[in-house]
Amino acid sequence: MRILLFSMPDGTHPLYPRFCRPPSLGLASLAGSLKNEAEVRIADLILKRDNVPAAVREALERARPDVVGLSCMTFQYYTATRVAQLVRAWNPEVPIVLGGYHATMAGEQVCREAGPFDFLCRGESERTFLELVRALGEGRTRFPEIAGLSWREGSDFVHNPARPLLELARLPLPDRGCRLWSGYHIHGLPFEMAESSRGCTLTCNFCSITRMYGRSFRAYDVERVVADLEACARMGTKGVFFADDNITLVPEHLERLCRALVSSGLNRRLRFSTQASVAGLGRDLSLIARLAQAGFVLIFLGIENMNRRNLLAYRKGDISGMTREVLRELRRNGIATMGGFILGSPDDDEADLLEQFRFMEEHVFDSFLVQILTPYPQVPIAGELEREGLVVNRELSRYSGHFANVRTRHLSSRRLDYLRWKHFPYYRSLRWLTQAVMPRRLPRAVAREAVFRLAEGAVESAQKLVFGEDYAFRKYMERHIAANLFFGEKPELRWSDEEAVGRRS
Repeated sequence: MRILLFSMPDGTHPLYPRFCRPPSLGLASLAGSLKNEAEVRIADLILKRDNVPAAVREALERARPDVVGLSCMTFQYYTATRVAQLVRAWNPEVPIVLGGYHATMAGEQVCREAGPFDFLCRGESERTFLELVRALGEGRTRFPEIAGLSWREGSDFVHNPARPLLELARLPLPDRGCRLWSGYHIHGLPFEMAESSRGCTLTCNFCSITRMYGRSFRAYDVERVVADLEACARMGTKGVFFADDNITLVPEHLERLCRALVSSGLNRRLRFSTQASVAGLGRDLSLIARLAQAGFVLIFLGIENMNRRNLLAYRKGDISGMTREVLRELRRNGIATMGGFILGSPDDDEADLLEQFRFMEEHVFDSFLVQILTPYPQVPIAGELEREGLVVNRELSRYSGHFANVRTRHLSSRRLDYLRWKHFPYYRSLRWLTQAVMPRRLPRAVAREAVFRLAEGAVESAQKLVFGEDYAFRKYMERHIAANLFFGEKPELRWSDEEAVGRRS
């Protein structure tokens, strides 16, 4: 049987694919589980953003699949339905399977929409998809025994019970050799994704991880992780991002991983990066020195907010003091920091947002991801926001964190978007370049990105001078909306308490 797996081209930040084209680790893991059962090809559409419809047709003609699988997050769901429609036009009979976060958290809604999907794999899909492929190969049309599967029966869907969490020790290594295209990179550096654990037990109410795995943490044996990284190195990879949900949750696991990276010499051959929680690093600051020794050069740090009220509302605990200690220690150990912030808590007013921006400018970050609180399906805070009437946009393609889909008790959604744009030009300024980028002696590719941001800031300044601030703001929003449009749509801006932000025309 021939299987074709698609990942979506939409970037989490609309301009992110400009400097980073990451592969889908989830699809490579699926392919590894199917390696002895089927001929699998992976089509990462992040590599073909310039002409997605042509890329889909190319992949279909090259793979000639008997089954097509698509993986998507919530903000990628619109694109996934369009890709599935192209598959259906190519072959009306080929089974189409949707998996990933959105299929898991909003599966019943997807099925009610009666879209182009025949199956949904909910939760971890390595075993569920494998059992489905075997059943389809046997010619079966009913699948009541496959845990974690939703399947079409007539005009309705049957939702089988959820599948228990997998034993990670039984998972094969990801198969990265079945990709149709190449060119994954970060700032021009050949780039891969890996994982050493899955899950998180923290109670953050804005996060969807616990909806995928429950409140759990499972770690791979470090020998398995090393073997996977060795395979990446043999492919010519130079940089690896650990996609662990919370790599610092169990310090003993992280210490074992760091020791293994050093003893294997991988810390000299690969540059590592990962995401980490402030609390995970702050509980034991010596972990930061171990990360540096193990070859970690960048940490995406989930700061979220520096307002004590908001931290408590997000169920993060008051970690503002710890945040400052962690930032100092990361910089002292030569690890670059990407600061992750969430704005738009229900009680936020303009002064609260300005407080966050002042903190960002006072502390030297090498990069930023400044998002607006997003009511992802089934996350706890989504229900709270709905009950209070604070959700003003339900167009899922905007649920990337980059667009305001909520209002606060004091600020409209448009005002949230506007204030973030207006009060955070630091990231596109000469001061950021001289404070963060130049002293770090970062690679020339990173410097090129910094120059691009400076040019972007200069264009915005000229637009404000000539046409006014509102014009420059709207052009900024339109540019970011257009970055994730792939089927000839035109971006349209619209804000109100009833209508969507950036609805497609």
